[in-house]
Amino acid sequence: MEWRKGLQRVLVLAILLAVLMTVTTSPVFADQTSLYFYDNSEISFSYPPFQFGGFQVSGIQASPSSSSGRVFEVATPGAPTGSGVTVTMSATISVSSQPQVYAAFVAWVSNPFPAAVTLDGNVVMHVWMSSNDSLALWQGSEFFMGIADYSPNNSTQFQLLDDYQSNASIGYNGFTSSPNEYVVNTMRINQHQFQAGSMLMFIAGAGSNKQGYSFNVYFDSPTWQSRADVPADPGLTVAEFPSLLPIILSTLLILPIIQITRRRTRLG
Repeated sequence: MEWRKGLQRVLVLAILLAVLMTVTTSPVFADQTSLYFYDNSEISFSYPPFQFGGFQVSGIQASPSSSSGRVFEVATPGAPTGSGVTVTMSATISVSSQPQVYAAFVAWVSNPFPAAVTLDGNVVMHVWMSSNDSLALWQGSEFFMGIADYSPNNSTQFQLLDDYQSNASIGYNGFTSSPNEYVVNTMRINQHQFQAGSMLMFIAGAGSNKQGYSFNVYFDSPTWQSRADVPADPGLTVAEFPSLLPIILSTLLILPIIQITRRRTRLG
């Protein structure tokens, strides 16, 4: 009889441990999960001053009516099926450099993280862009991309995590006249913790020493699959412990005490 009770206790403990491992295992953040850029809705956004690609950028106001700064709400793991969106941008944002450089950008944000999570890994951005603007011999252009932590509940709102800036050449237009895919695979998120409610932000744009330099950004199309490959699970979610976890933990802690009490009772 005693060995049967001992076996039962071992079986109960094994079952509880199995359940505990099942409910506490969080998803592994897989590298290179694609988030596609969509045309869903836009948000008005205020960037604080920040350093980007070696330039000091002043505060930026982005809105749906702006031709220099646009922010779209949705980056989703579902591949696009729409007819596509083309956004024309005009480089009129002044950044500090010699000679004077002007920039414009488009950005997308992911769904908010439901809980705090730390991401670590490479980010690869694929953005379709073009420009048929003419440049004088003393003018040139370049493109840039970046990843950031956008926290709408934080007073600073925006934290640039990494960025890329192409080489500018005088008299050279950095884009082709027809849509072309520009890929940046040198950016990385280094053990950065995103707070609950914060979002991943992806930035793409161009700069030129020609004020008003214009370029196009293409996305939300099976042909123009502008996207980012990120070290996160497809839903950008974090596993949350079920409410029965405290009960399981309490049972595991109390079980040895119950066994000792029973043995002492029998000895008495």
